[in-house]
Amino acid sequence: MKLFLGWVGLTLALGWGQVGLSQGESLGGVGERANPAAQTIVETMRSATGADLALLGAAFFNESASIPSTNFSADDLIKALAHPDDEVVVLSLRGEQILQALERALELYPQKNNAFLQIAGAEVRFDPKAEPGKRVASVQIGGAKLDPNRTYKVATTAPMARGALGYFRVWSREQITLSTGRTIADAIRDYTKWQRSLLSQPAWIAQ
Repeated sequence: MKLFLGWVGLTLALGWGQVGLSQGESLGGVGERANPAAQTIVETMRSATGADLALLGAAFFNESASIPSTNFSADDLIKALAHPDDEVVVLSLRGEQILQALERALELYPQKNNAFLQIAGAEVRFDPKAEPGKRVASVQIGGAKLDPNRTYKVATTAPMARGALGYFRVWSREQITLSTGRTIADAIRDYTKWQRSLLSQPAWIAQ
């Protein structure tokens, strides 16, 4: 019993352990840390486009929503979005731009930040004690280290691609290289035809 309680305490301390420990995953901390429900929603865009990674700002999620850890429906995920009818698009971004975006997402950490990014397809290790702008320690995309000079395909929604939440300082709408004509709700419906479990690996890892 003591061993079990110790494991639960450790998992919660790391900010990732609600999957499988409760009936659902809340979106309440979506602006502060990696969230399995939000990451799963973002993964639907990456899956739909074949992009290297996908991202979406915290402001685009419904923080009052909760999603079952397994056997969720498309509607469960769709209700967790503030704007489910936003179009899914793909940006072509240099690695250095992705790094800039990640640093922007961490500017206010650990405080709530509407510009905090939920990510799929990447693993970001960061130092929360470092000064803003210098917090990202390493980034892995598709199992390989981020190359600042390489161009990556990044799936997101049209408002984000046009620079919402201040990301116009990082990229421009001219870098949109694919407009799918489909909404994020469409991507979710396709994804839930074959996948009904939340992502279990956090994209953001404090070190």
